[in-house]
Amino acid sequence: MRDLDLGTGVLVALHGHGDDPASARAWARSLAPAGWEIVAPGAPTGDDGVRSWFSTGPRGVDPAELAAAVGRVRDLAVRVRASGRPVVVAGFSQGAALALELAARTEDVDGVVAICGFLPECDDADGERRYPGQAPVLVIGGEQDEHVPAFMSSDAAAVFSGRGRPVELDLVEAGHEVGPTAVQVVRDWLTRALVAGPRVSLGLPVERVGSGAELVSGPALADLAAAYERFGFHAAYVTDHPAPDDRWLAGGGHHALEPTVALATAAAATRRLLLHTNIYVLGYRNPFLAAKALATLDVVSDGRLVIGVAAGYLRPEFEALGADFEDRGRRLDEALELLPRLWAEHGVAVDADGYRARGVTALPHPVQRPHPPIWIGGNSLAAMRRAVRFGQGWSPFPATGGVERAVRTAAIDDLGALATRLGRLTELCEEASRTEPMTTCFVPFSLPAYLEDPESGLQPLCDEVAQLADLGVDWVALMAPGTTRNEVIDRAGALAAELGLG
Repeated sequence: MRDLDLGTGVLVALHGHGDDPASARAWARSLAPAGWEIVAPGAPTGDDGVRSWFSTGPRGVDPAELAAAVGRVRDLAVRVRASGRPVVVAGFSQGAALALELAARTEDVDGVVAICGFLPECDDADGERRYPGQAPVLVIGGEQDEHVPAFMSSDAAAVFSGRGRPVELDLVEAGHEVGPTAVQVVRDWLTRALVAGPRVSLGLPVERVGSGAELVSGPALADLAAAYERFGFHAAYVTDHPAPDDRWLAGGGHHALEPTVALATAAAATRRLLLHTNIYVLGYRNPFLAAKALATLDVVSDGRLVIGVAAGYLRPEFEALGADFEDRGRRLDEALELLPRLWAEHGVAVDADGYRARGVTALPHPVQRPHPPIWIGGNSLAAMRRAVRFGQGWSPFPATGGVERAVRTAAIDDLGALATRLGRLTELCEEASRTEPMTTCFVPFSLPAYLEDPESGLQPLCDEVAQLADLGVDWVALMAPGTTRNEVIDRAGALAAELGLG
């Protein structure tokens, strides 16, 4: 997850006992959002030549050494925060213990990550631990960790929780390491914990083919994506219509560039902006080709892909592509089961309707592990169940005045109806014993009015975004109006300013 800017923060990486700053910098690069600075201070070197933040004796940790180490990291954080940049302290093993001790004693950081960590045992520690502030804490334990057993991480998290501090515990199937699973957990947590309000995916105007190269060209996509990133938008999205029929176009439908090609162009012009397919119809494509295209996009963008998918609704488009329309739901489910396997395994064997293969290995795998987040679109109960089963997010959309019949989904005609659906989503997660957080991305009801009249429609749109945040929506998909590149950029800038981005 590379969408976190926050004024380009600083990740302070604390190495483990016997390690060195270079080792901390190595794993910190995989944790830090793009553009963040990494600072890796080194622990003192003892007479034995081993770096250690504090020593341990029969009565536990030396209190003076522990206080000195906490003070050193705290002073570093205070200096950085004085420059207006947020600071997250992340530690591994003994460094994680120091990070937790810091969180227990001070409020001078914006977040703490402890991987394979524990709260140090120290005679004077309880008197110094006040658990001040509300900086969030993430504790990750390795279930196969033989050096710092997972229960020690669990105990530390329970202490913070008992003191009313916001803390998240994640026990992963790993040993004593900063492995791929822990890295993905940290990336996801940083985005959830440090970004306030809904994040915004802003559409690239690839449907405005009448503008020609002004909006639908490589230079246009690059200029717009770079501007979106500069303004603070979190993602750019494109839609998917490889073969729209003329009748649908005459009735208000639209064209679209091929999604992965368009987003790869945007990726080349940006460093942090996420790349969002909104949406990508898996049923149009052989799943092996789709898996390769999406994995390639994630690789060339250095792990910035968000995959929005849905079943699709245009029968003529399915027919033009030689794809089965009536069976599209089942084929979507099969693809959603297959893609994560292709993105993680070697020698994948498949024997399903429409595609057969033996011993397929599709490299390279995506950068994001275990795979890029998948958000599943559609308002129906079936779509919601699919999102709970297969996805990391749900992407409903306004469907009013008969639109729901045209696009073959359930109606969501006001914020009350959306709130009801969000409540049902929570119930479905509970029924499935799902504990992983579910992202929700929604298109505001007021977006069409804003596109029609951006002057009078801007404030109502921003007001609705705030209302959606109150309902628990954490992403919104918007679009900036305009028929020229400069007009779209100007409108996007005004929208970002009103939303408080950047």
